[in-house]
Amino acid sequence: MTTPAHAALSLIVLGRSERNALPVALGAVAPDLPMLVFYFWERLARGVSEGRVWSERYFDPGWQVVFDIPSSIPLLGIALCILLALIGRRSTAGHIPSAGVAAAPRRAKLTAATLFIASMIIHALGDLPLHREDAHRHFFPFSDWRFTSPVSYWDPEHYGGYSAVGEVILVLAVSVFLFRAYRGRGRWIVAGVAGIYALFIGFAVLMWSGL
Repeated sequence: MTTPAHAALSLIVLGRSERNALPVALGAVAPDLPMLVFYFWERLARGVSEGRVWSERYFDPGWQVVFDIPSSIPLLGIALCILLALIGRRSTAGHIPSAGVAAAPRRAKLTAATLFIASMIIHALGDLPLHREDAHRHFFPFSDWRFTSPVSYWDPEHYGGYSAVGEVILVLAVSVFLFRAYRGRGRWIVAGVAGIYALFIGFAVLMWSGL
């Protein structure tokens, strides 16, 4: 899935409450940030051709580790369990009147962090059925196994066209639904997701057309 589509998926699953929109959107984007750094470094800083970036450099073992860590379901699961345990402790402390007010800001930060990590997990789960040769090791560092899906989110020879149509429908539907549901800054987040997705489509068209 493209990064904005991941954001749309996480927002509809975890972000229906507008106050959750920002940490959910950021968590959905986070696993792809190393890819952005990779692309700018290889393509712009080093001047590697577009073809070599994705056919050779992407599969460099060092870069693969960088990509796989934020997409590791076990590592993210451990982080989520730790955060949930901390929230549980804060909730217990909140029953003490003198501690309740003081604990509220920390509890809010823990909740935001939990939503952030949960959104990263949804991102990883969304990648599983839509990557072939470019699949991540979603159980790294405990296993080097990769799930090679019969479906690719981008390759037309492996249902990429159908996947792209599904993505467009997802992003449009979520954007319309949440833009109508939100009333504050959440609308800006939704508009940002939709706008970036439009830029993604434009960039993909340019790359595929060779312009």
